[in-house]
Amino acid sequence: MTEAVWQFFVGFSGVWHGVFLGLTAMVETLFPPFPGDVLYIALSGLGTGRGIPVFLLWIPGFLGCFISTFILDSIGRSSRLEKLESLIIRTSGKNGFDRAKKMLAKRGSWVILFSRFVPGIRSLLIVAAASSGMNRSSVLAWGSASIAVWYALMVCAGSVLGSELSRATGFMEEFSAALLMLSVSVVAAGGVIMLIRMRRGEK
Repeated sequence: MTEAVWQFFVGFSGVWHGVFLGLTAMVETLFPPFPGDVLYIALSGLGTGRGIPVFLLWIPGFLGCFISTFILDSIGRSSRLEKLESLIIRTSGKNGFDRAKKMLAKRGSWVILFSRFVPGIRSLLIVAAASSGMNRSSVLAWGSASIAVWYALMVCAGSVLGSELSRATGFMEEFSAALLMLSVSVVAAGGVIMLIRMRRGEK
């Protein structure tokens, strides 16, 4: 699927470049299985080759992801959330949704700030934050900061790696693995600290 979408994008002129970047970010945020990050990196590399300024490659990603984040936030606040949850769970799994809620219960703002860097459940975190009652302005503000940094990294990666889809894929696989290891390490460290505090409290 990635190759087919890529070939479709490449076939159009540079006039549509920003539109494709924005749509890629929107679809990837609403439907995580879509290989949006890989395509965004490759499209950024293609845009750099076409002489498009880096800032103009970043803006569509930020706007596209922000719009999708607003939609996800609205879903989380919907009175029909129970019906929508079944769709979300089918897409990402029940365990992912439950994990997102548990993370938000303890460190809501920090979790949203780093939400784009949490592999697998980053879109679910927005829905879970909204459904947990977190203020919309907080969700969007912290989410915007996370989005801004993430797409800056995607554009920088694209400008370095170029427009080769295979290089973008390899980069995201390694980057996602590193983020997953970091997330596990942070959770493990947090568990150890909590255990130490509990033992000290018992004494």
